[in-house]
Amino acid sequence: MRYLPFVFPWVAAFLLLSCGKSDPSTENGGSGSKKGPLEAVIGEVLPDWEDGYLDIHAISTGRGECTFFILPDGTTMTVDAGEVVTATTSPVSVTQRPSADQRAYFTQSRYMKHFMEATGHSALDYMLMTHFHIDHFGTPGGKGFTMSSEGYTMTGLMALYTTLPYTTLLDRAWSADDPDYHFVEESGTSYSDISEYIKFVKYAIAKKGLKMERFQAGRSDQLKLLYKPASYPDFKIMNYAVNGEYWNGSGLVDAYGTAIPAENGNSAVFLLSYGKFDYYTGGDAGGNTRVAAPVARMIGRPVEAMKADHHMSVDCMFEEQMAILQPKVIATQSFARRLDQPMIGTVDALVNGTYYSRGCSLYFTNIDDVIYTPNQALYGKCHVNGHIVIRVLPGGGSFYVYQLDDTNNLYKVKSIEGPIACE
Repeated sequence: MRYLPFVFPWVAAFLLLSCGKSDPSTENGGSGSKKGPLEAVIGEVLPDWEDGYLDIHAISTGRGECTFFILPDGTTMTVDAGEVVTATTSPVSVTQRPSADQRAYFTQSRYMKHFMEATGHSALDYMLMTHFHIDHFGTPGGKGFTMSSEGYTMTGLMALYTTLPYTTLLDRAWSADDPDYHFVEESGTSYSDISEYIKFVKYAIAKKGLKMERFQAGRSDQLKLLYKPASYPDFKIMNYAVNGEYWNGSGLVDAYGTAIPAENGNSAVFLLSYGKFDYYTGGDAGGNTRVAAPVARMIGRPVEAMKADHHMSVDCMFEEQMAILQPKVIATQSFARRLDQPMIGTVDALVNGTYYSRGCSLYFTNIDDVIYTPNQALYGKCHVNGHIVIRVLPGGGSFYVYQLDDTNNLYKVKSIEGPIACE
């Protein structure tokens, strides 16, 4: 600073102030000014969501499905919060993420809280459970888990509520006139034991003010923007199917007639649209059900992205459905050491354009080495192992896809794809 007297006084004053003041953006190990949502760098933490962007996160735990949404106005929604109870050494389960001693619901909660911070909200607006299977809502019956004081097992979306509450819970069977869920029992379908889930619902309604709704096919006003809907008139979530019934444009059609759907066929199915961007998700209602094909026909156009039906399992993602939807990106929440979840033949058909020719990027949360290694020629063309993030630009004209490291809680970027134009 010995040359300071020879510069203009105002410059000298500026330099003196600058020398005595630290840059808050570089304190505590910071790397500079805050990055915008598209300034992702491989090896660094994914930048925050901002107003106008749409984020869709497939959270990797190795123990079930959980998809987290931050909608353009900051409304938040989670679809499923599964927790399958198997040992890491199980021959059919991948290694738990990020570690065997971190419960799936806690991993989900921690992940969502991290990315929700940008919205300024501390509770989820919506939780949707697509159907009553343990990899979508949690494992009942104890299984070594602690019990709440209200008598239900602390697992899945029930345990998640204690660390990250949600305002509204939707499932396929709720009715204020049937709080004991006889609708499920009388349907004759196969489903998980939901007695503890019922206890949870009754407790949360009475003591916590939880709002309950039955997911209804044919509605586009049930899952909606809650904060600034007028700012995003081109955003919509259309409910297409649930309980084996689908919306045909004017009413509900029973896809099963006199037959009884298994629980997967009861899954809640919807299409999210934002500008030209479309995202399809249908729980486990794949080709092993009677609703996947008619819903695809009702949508009747290609979509930009979709969650794989039933973990891309046997008889799912079949040619008729995929030839209509033609997603550019498929996110599969995979958590099995099996050749039929994901189905190798389906992966091959999608990677190599057998079903449609416009090209498709496949993302998988978990592909174990015992599956990957002998099929490296195929899975080497895919993105494997990590959280999957689809980030849509304001207006819905294009989007990016990121895969994040799931071996710790830092959420650093492993890969970047985009921008991908919406059509």
